[in-house]
Amino acid sequence: MASITPFAISDNSQYSIYSSPDGVLKLWEADNGVLKQEYTPSAHLSATCTCLSWGPKRNLDTPGRKKRRKSGGTAVTEQYDLIAVGTTAGSILIYSIVKGDVKTIMEEGHADTVNDVCWHPENNTVISCSCDRHIIQWNVKSGKAKHKWKGDSGSIHSICLCAQNHLLSSGRSIKLWDLENYSVLKKFTGHATEVFRLLPILPSRTELPESPEGTYFLSAALNDRLVNVWQVNTSVKDKSSIASFSLPEEPVMLDLQKIQEEVVLAAVTRSGQVLVFDHTMNGKVKKPIKPKVTIQIASSGGRDSIPKPIQILATHLCEDQRLLLVYGNYLKPVFEKVVLDMSSSDMCLIRDEPVLSSMKKQADVSKLKTPAVSSDVTVLAPENTVASGPSLKEKRKRKPSVSDMNMEERLNAISINKPETSKEPPKADTLVRLLTQGLQSEDKNILKSVLGRPTSDTIITNTIKMLPVQAIVPLVKELTSCVSGPSEKGGLYVKWLKTLLTVHTSYLITFPDMVNNLSVLYQSMDSRTRLVDRLSKLKGKLELMLSQIASQAQQEEDVTPDQRPLLMYQEESSDEDMAIDNLMPERSDTEDFDDLFLSDTEGATDHAQVNGTEEEEGEEDMESD
Repeated sequence: MASITPFAISDNSQYSIYSSPDGVLKLWEADNGVLKQEYTPSAHLSATCTCLSWGPKRNLDTPGRKKRRKSGGTAVTEQYDLIAVGTTAGSILIYSIVKGDVKTIMEEGHADTVNDVCWHPENNTVISCSCDRHIIQWNVKSGKAKHKWKGDSGSIHSICLCAQNHLLSSGRSIKLWDLENYSVLKKFTGHATEVFRLLPILPSRTELPESPEGTYFLSAALNDRLVNVWQVNTSVKDKSSIASFSLPEEPVMLDLQKIQEEVVLAAVTRSGQVLVFDHTMNGKVKKPIKPKVTIQIASSGGRDSIPKPIQILATHLCEDQRLLLVYGNYLKPVFEKVVLDMSSSDMCLIRDEPVLSSMKKQADVSKLKTPAVSSDVTVLAPENTVASGPSLKEKRKRKPSVSDMNMEERLNAISINKPETSKEPPKADTLVRLLTQGLQSEDKNILKSVLGRPTSDTIITNTIKMLPVQAIVPLVKELTSCVSGPSEKGGLYVKWLKTLLTVHTSYLITFPDMVNNLSVLYQSMDSRTRLVDRLSKLKGKLELMLSQIASQAQQEEDVTPDQRPLLMYQEESSDEDMAIDNLMPERSDTEDFDDLFLSDTEGATDHAQVNGTEEEEGEEDMESD
C-alpha cells in the first residue's frame, strides 16, 4: 500500500513515529514536538518501511533514585517501547525506543512486501500479512515464525485481532480466522478496492474479548468514500455491512474510541481535514452516517498574504476526551491537543504556517550575499561546463627547436615587439553549445529556439556532426516527441530528425532500446500517411478543375473587344432604310431589259383574257339559235 504514509501514534498519545521515503525512522514527543530519536537501518535503501505498529505496554526496570540510596533496588514502570516495522523486502524489524536500536529482525518469512502488522496484547506474538498471499504468526523473543498459512488468492492488505484467538484479514474479501486451527469461520463482502485499514470496536485498546460474537469492526478502502461497519455473527449468513460512515473524500487515517455505548470515529481525509463521527451501534442503519464535526486548520494571513489551508497529517483520540492533531509537514510536524466540542459542526483553527514560524527572516539582516563581479571579467554561458564527447588522444608533440624554425619565426622570437594576439572572448552562442545545454538542462525554450528556427540543410548537417555523443540519444527522444505531437514547425523537426538518423545511424543501432523509442514515431507517421492516397487523388481532381477554369478564362480574354462586324441590322431604327438604300447597287441595262420583258408578258396576258371573253360570248349566241 504505497499510497499510505507510514505514520503511527502510541495509544497513550505520548509518542509518534514516522518513516521517511529513504527509510529513516524519526520519533517525536507529542507533548512538546521535540525530535527524540532518529534511526537509520542498515538496509534502509533496499528495504524501505511500509507499515508501523506500536506494541503493547511492557514492564521496564528503571533505576529508582530513592530506593537506590537505601537498598539499591529498581522501580518497575509500564511504557510503550517496541515498534514493529514492516519493509518492502518482506522482513520485520522490532525497534526499541528505550535502547534506540533494533532488538529483533524477523526474516525468511515473507517473500514480498509486508503490508500490515498487529500485536497480540498478552502472549508476546506478532502477526503479519504480505503481498505474497500469506499470513505469519511470529514469536517476538526468538524472532522465528510460529505458523504460516495462505490467507487469500491475492495480496492481503490489512489484519487485526477482534478476540483472543480470532483474526480478521482483508484481501479481495474480509475473512474471520480461528487461530487455534487456522480455519475460516466467516467471509464478508468487503469493498470494491483494496482495504487498507481494519479497526475493531473494543471497550479497551489493550484488552481482547474471549469470543468474537457480537463485536463490531470498521473497514476503509482506497478510493472509497465510505467506511463500512460490520458485525461478527457466525450463525447468520448475512455478509453485508450494517452501517456506513459517509465522507466527502477518501480517508487516509482512522482512529476510534468507544465511550460506554457510543463510538467516536476520527478520520483524516486526503485534503487534510478531520471528520468526527458519533454513533451508537444498534442494528442496521439504511442511510449513511454523516459527520458531526469538521475540523480544519488555516493560516492567519496578513496584508501581503491570503489565508491558506494547513494540511492535517494525523489525529488521535486521547483518553481525556481531547483530540491530538498533527499538522504541517513530516519533516517538522506540529502537535496540538484540542478539546473536542460535538455541539459545533465546524471548527476552523487559525494557526501560523509551520515553515514561516520556524524560519523567520529578519528584514535588516540577510544571509544572502551577492558576489561582486568585475567589469574586466567575461562571463560565458553555462553550456561551456557541458562534458565534452570522447576525443582521440593526440600524440604529445615535441617542442620545436631553433633549427626547425624559419627565418620569420626566429625574428619574431627575438623581436621586442611581438605580434599581438587576439583578445576576443570565446564564442558561446553556437547551435551545438545551445543544443547541448538545452538537452542537458531539459530547457524547452532553448530547444525550441534551436530546432524551431528556419535553418539551411548545411548548418543542420554540420551541427549534427559536431554534436557530442552523449547528446545523440536525448536529441532523438526530444525530436520524436516534437514530431509526434501537433506543431506548426513539424517540417523543421522532421528535417533535423532525418539528418540525425542519417549521420549517426551506426551509433544508434548499438542501442537495443532505440526500436522502442522510435516505435512512437513510426506509429504517428503511419497514422498520418494513411490518407495520402485519397489526398493525392483529391489534389489531382482539384488541379484538373482549376486548369479547366483557367483555360476558359484565357479563351474569354483572347477575344479582342475592338473588332467590329461588317454589317449591323437594327429593326426598330428609323435610319435602317437609308442605310439599306445606300448599300444597294445601282440599276443596270439588264434590269431595264427585265422590266421590258415583264411588261410584254403582262400585255399578252391581258390579250388572252380578252379573247377568252369573246369566245364565251360567241358560244352563248350559237346555243340561242
